[in-house]
Amino acid sequence: MKVSLQFPFYKSEIYVGARLAPQWKNILRPLESKNAFVISDEGLSKIRKDVIRNLKRNRWNVCEMPVRAGESLKDFKKTQSLYDFLLKKGARRDSVIFAVGGGTVGDAVGFVASTYLRGIPWVGVPTTLLAQVDSAIGGKTAVNHSAGKNLIGTFWQPRLVISDTDYLKSLSKREIISGLGEALKYGLVFDRKFFEYIKKNWAKAIDGQGADMIEIVGLSSKFKAAAVARDEFDKKGLREVLNFGHTVGHALENLTGYKVFQHGEAVIWGMRFGLALSEIKGHLAPGQRALVDGFLKNISVPGWPKGITPHRLMGPISKDKKFRNGKVHFVLLRSVGRT
Repeated sequence: MKVSLQFPFYKSEIYVGARLAPQWKNILRPLESKNAFVISDEGLSKIRKDVIRNLKRNRWNVCEMPVRAGESLKDFKKTQSLYDFLLKKGARRDSVIFAVGGGTVGDAVGFVASTYLRGIPWVGVPTTLLAQVDSAIGGKTAVNHSAGKNLIGTFWQPRLVISDTDYLKSLSKREIISGLGEALKYGLVFDRKFFEYIKKNWAKAIDGQGADMIEIVGLSSKFKAAAVARDEFDKKGLREVLNFGHTVGHALENLTGYKVFQHGEAVIWGMRFGLALSEIKGHLAPGQRALVDGFLKNISVPGWPKGITPHRLMGPISKDKKFRNGKVHFVLLRSVGRT
């Protein structure tokens, strides 16, 4: 499956499928360079070798820097080592950076790509379901600040995203659930049928069988790409619907030091909050809220932490990008599939 996004000065393409290695020659064809600087999650030895083999098979020059994935990689000070690697190895403006790993690798490497020599091309090779359905798409790159998540960042579209669903086979059930949490979001804000599809196939999906991951990743990619193409820089409010569940989700992650929740788990809590607020504000019928929340509350995620009160939540929420003119702006639902 191929999804194309056309921007004023270039095109970004997303490829989704299983065992994509034979297609890398054609996938990489739009890139003008043959100099690859691969920044990869050090824990993914098999996938790292596969990516490097695919590049060398297609006559690319490769320099690799393994990194430890996780929110610590997005510490603004730690990005210095990534710049050092690129400078030492002689990366030029016509070089291409490959980000191999989950969301934190993509966020940090994308940010570095956007700022190194004022911006050089990069390719995302997401290896988690969360990254394949969400964070690898759309060009939002960022590092964290002690005041909150993703507060220092840029918009810098990857030229290519290569989402090989074979890379998901080693994921734990918890990592699958985290990714499916983000996929459920697309169903809730864009398409009720997609929400029902994931819900129907939930048990098989978290066991890595039955439900077609290519379908889940592919449709999620299409939903996000459509929103991004209409509002690349998040200025028109069209892309903001993608933040359903994220205002409270990000606050939870921040207040627990990014050590309790995986991102999609926190978003599931945030979506439950969004459903309740949608009903309280009179937008969503109580029956619809109860039906969706009845499913979400039975998903196996860490419980609500003791001591996280509404007052404490307001600290990080007040620094959220949707806090404007002294007010918090939430994405709410009118019905499943309509915000």
